[in-house]
Amino acid sequence: MSKTGLNCTRVLLSSLRPQPARAYTTSQHSPRASVSAGPVATKSDIEYCRQLVQRSDYDNYLVSLFSPRLAREAAWAIRALNIELVHIGQAATNPTAAQMRYAFWHGAINDIYKGQPAHMPVARAVHDAVHRFGISKTWIRRLVSEREKRLDNGGFEAIADVEKYGEKAFACLIHPHLEALGVRDMHADNAARAIGQATAIAGFARALPMSLRERRCDLPRELLAKHKVDLDDLFENPRPTVELQEAVFEFATKGYTRLCGVAELYTPNSPKEGFPALLTAVPVKDWLERLEKADFNVFDPRLQQRTLKLLWHLWQANRKGTWISQTNIKH
Repeated sequence: MSKTGLNCTRVLLSSLRPQPARAYTTSQHSPRASVSAGPVATKSDIEYCRQLVQRSDYDNYLVSLFSPRLAREAAWAIRALNIELVHIGQAATNPTAAQMRYAFWHGAINDIYKGQPAHMPVARAVHDAVHRFGISKTWIRRLVSEREKRLDNGGFEAIADVEKYGEKAFACLIHPHLEALGVRDMHADNAARAIGQATAIAGFARALPMSLRERRCDLPRELLAKHKVDLDDLFENPRPTVELQEAVFEFATKGYTRLCGVAELYTPNSPKEGFPALLTAVPVKDWLERLEKADFNVFDPRLQQRTLKLLWHLWQANRKGTWISQTNIKH
């Protein structure tokens, strides 16, 4: 199966549609935290969040290690909250039970911003992150609402719909990390949005083997129709097919293009203090490149394994201030 490789040499940056620049003001992400109470999280609360992230989101646990201690702990708190929310959707036996759990977290977030966190490790840790860094309520509230919306699992019509979801559901994990690093900047904001888009694309591609076994598919319907993917056949017998690999190739290329655009357009103009939060692009990029090596066969078992090279790649990217090798970019 012959394909154009996934690297920035051939991703056609000239055709990249940059995220539109937005004037950045504090009110854009209001309401900001107005917590008056002091820190309430114990060391065991922070350790609970750390272990939860290390166990359930290992790639981003490694990403967090490149931030200063307090910002790192804030990132653990937000990521731990995200894991709790994801588990609600995964474990729910019926939509009503899941909606009740999400309703609890909606209330818990409001209480956190009133300085009255629930007596739970994650809630207390999020409270302290919000209190210490003035993290905008918009991001935390959106984290809950976007996970809740996925309960109906209606799928996506086009790649643009996946990207829109990624902007909301995944970028809102990066924005609080940026704020914990003291960065509120237009270019960093746009970088987070594009990384969120790429994260959604890679995440849905990576989950395809499991989702097909559960008789669902998060690849956009337009993409499936374009490449004549027979979903009924794949539901009955999940396996790699030429049509599916072609669809995955186009899907993955869009995500990789977003990451190249971030490295070319946004990170060079973003405050360097915020770069540790943007390192979350590195595991996404690494996985997409591994997907290319597997000929876009999402069933290749190596794609579900951790790579020992990730920490090295993160260290290199953090040192250089980019995850794209400049020697490999041709204009």
